[in-house]
Amino acid sequence: MSENISLNEIEKRIIFHIDFDYFYAQCEEIRRPELRNIPSVVCVYSGREEDSGVVSTCNYEARKYGVRAAMPIKLAKSKLEDVHSIFLPTDMPYYHEISSKAMRIIQNYGELFEQVSVDECYMDFTKITNSDFDDARIFAVSLQKSIKDQIKLTCSIGVAPNKLIAKIASGINKPNGITVVRQEEAKQFMSNCRIEDIPGVGPKTSKKLQSLGIKTVSDISHKSIFELRDALGYKIATLLVNASNGIDYSQIKIRGTSKQIGKIVTLKKDCTSFEQVRLIVESICKSVFENLENKRQAFRVLTLILILENLQHVSFSKSLKLHSASIDELNKNSLSILNEMITSNSISLDIIRRIGVVISELKDISGQDSLLNYFEN
Repeated sequence: MSENISLNEIEKRIIFHIDFDYFYAQCEEIRRPELRNIPSVVCVYSGREEDSGVVSTCNYEARKYGVRAAMPIKLAKSKLEDVHSIFLPTDMPYYHEISSKAMRIIQNYGELFEQVSVDECYMDFTKITNSDFDDARIFAVSLQKSIKDQIKLTCSIGVAPNKLIAKIASGINKPNGITVVRQEEAKQFMSNCRIEDIPGVGPKTSKKLQSLGIKTVSDISHKSIFELRDALGYKIATLLVNASNGIDYSQIKIRGTSKQIGKIVTLKKDCTSFEQVRLIVESICKSVFENLENKRQAFRVLTLILILENLQHVSFSKSLKLHSASIDELNKNSLSILNEMITSNSISLDIIRRIGVVISELKDISGQDSLLNYFEN
């Protein structure tokens, strides 16, 4: 076992995977409830032509007509040409706002919390449920209801003895479903899954398995790691054999004492020079840094976000070698990232509509010398 956790603790764990249903489209339904009754499609537009780009997500009304994520917008429109439907551009700041509200509700429920994306997270409920899966189901129902009552957002929850099974389980009874897999049911649950359901297994690995005569998860469970190692490598072989037997040792990853600090502003007028944009970014950095300073924290990851006139979302993140609590470092890196984003994406300054600065991987520096700018990981 590569992590500091005993077998006894592994067997007693109760992990939730919470997955917000058709998230971007559902966010749009929250602010425009009438969209719930018509096919609604949220798209990432390339900006080259009116319908160039791909579908990001869509509601279940649109899915009835065969619309799916990653589908070209033109194809999605052709599938909906005979019905009243609506196509919307992504609004990432708004989606992050809804996500943050939901994540705060979730964090108040359990113990260890790990957010893995804007619309999914893990939570450890082992202690609060005393490893009782019946109590865990009660907590899952209560958590769903709290999120729905407070922000009108539905989610699906997988309850399981580990992260792997919890993630797969959360996708079974969508939308607004709860799937509980107990420890003693883990191996049987996995045997009913497709190989492609295992996170991290792509088409390339599937083809290799087929060449070995392995077609099902159950087939994998009858193999040893050493039998698969030569064809797949030790890491993938270990993942697959463990997964096929319902085993996953990975723990909840807690990243910092606070998730992130950020600010997004809307530009009051078009920018015509880099100097104008620079002043705006420095103003945002000042506000973000004041918040960081008040919390007595340092940051290591910096993300810059640009929202363009077609609502296209462009972002770039940079990880510093060491944690920093320096406003100069924040400004310098933000401007460097901004220049790189504009240059590499050939972005015209006058099409920028919103700018955001977000710092994350925060570290508590209370009690340390405030004159120090850098802190070791």
